[in-house]
Amino acid sequence: MTQYGIADIGSNTIVLLVYEMEGGKPISIYHKSTPSHLIDDVSDDRIMSQEGIDKAQKVLLRYSEILDEMDVHFRYACITEPCRIQNQDELISALQETGFEIYPLTGSMEAALDYQGTLFSCPQYKDGIAFDVGGGSTELISFQNNQAIEAMSFPLGCVRLAHLPLDNTDCQASILQARKDYPSLNITCDTLIGIGGSLRYAGLLLDEMYHTGYTIPVNLLKEVYDRLVAKEPTALKAMKKVVDKARIPVFLPGVHMILEISRIYEAKTIIVSPTGIREGFLMSVLQENDFDESEA
Repeated sequence: MTQYGIADIGSNTIVLLVYEMEGGKPISIYHKSTPSHLIDDVSDDRIMSQEGIDKAQKVLLRYSEILDEMDVHFRYACITEPCRIQNQDELISALQETGFEIYPLTGSMEAALDYQGTLFSCPQYKDGIAFDVGGGSTELISFQNNQAIEAMSFPLGCVRLAHLPLDNTDCQASILQARKDYPSLNITCDTLIGIGGSLRYAGLLLDEMYHTGYTIPVNLLKEVYDRLVAKEPTALKAMKKVVDKARIPVFLPGVHMILEISRIYEAKTIIVSPTGIREGFLMSVLQENDFDESEA
């Protein structure tokens, strides 16, 4: 069976997944995550340092070796926020030397592919709002009849938020501006679809404490957030058990953004989508290259 290697180069981590197609759906058979913190290698004038470029290239070279061992020939890498820099060409050129086909994604492209990926997990939610709190950016998507209507991104994610006070107003301001600029985002929504690592780890934490599964009651998330801010021992112990050690410093800032999105949309529940940008990206690559999914 044909296998596809997908590298997701984000602001906080660089992730490698290997997929097989089953019945037109991508199934992950391998996963590896490497902390990268590339956002820390980008200057205020949006230039990535040579150290950051070398770091990203080194991780992809290591991933290429893994794919060699697995005999995976099709290799694609998407770059989100880390590629929205002044010296994008320099970064892409270095990464192309690793054997991956490199795809830089704009914010709107990232948001649209995020939503396409959710259709493998949450097709029953036909109308509403989806979101993804990443390391360097947050994506908001409105959808109707399982079609994305508007997809946008703003450059404020959990890594950037980690440099601000937890009670900052930047999250609120960015969400409200998005709702002003994109009319279909300016609604209320009892149930949201949440995508990405920040949301998945929040879901794991609530499941550990309350056995909530793939559903996050917003009131419980707020309760746990407040307990973590207050350094309540039971909540801290649960967080350290389920949240990856490298993500803990940015976990609460990410939850703060999730709660602000939920508050402004008047949401009571968040559905955790286990699929998102990587699956959406893979499907777009397969379509672009005219792969026959039935044969794959």
